Amino acid sequence: MKEHEFYKKFDMQVLPSQRRLRRIPNMWQHTNAWNYSVNDSAMYQHSIPIEEVECVEVLMPRDRLQSIIDYINYCEQSVEKHETDRQLIARYERDRIVRMKNPAVEKAYQRYVTLLELARK
Repeated sequence: MKEHEFYKKFDMQVLPSQRRLRRIPNMWQHTNAWNYSVNDSAMYQHSIPIEEVECVEVLMPRDRLQSIIDYINYCEQSVEKHETDRQLIARYERDRIVRMKNPAVEKAYQRYVTLLELARK
């Protein structure tokens, strides 16, 4: 989706701004970049170069903003769920390899699965 289509979809007006934001590169998620006392303190303590970025002014209906926030939250939860799924699949695959290399473990595992299925019924 192109920028202007995105703006139109969410009833946004995006205008250039004279404001500039000073921030520490890659630290935006840990500090409030608009709080200059925190930002200045962090910059001087760590001697990290300051990044100055251009800003824009956005005007949009509150409900549209909330729909964007809800969508971002949904995506973050989906990413976390997919990571958990990936970890479970990797663990299952490691267990499968162990069972293939050790016939006694495979036999015990098959008995366990049989008992588990019987207990479910």
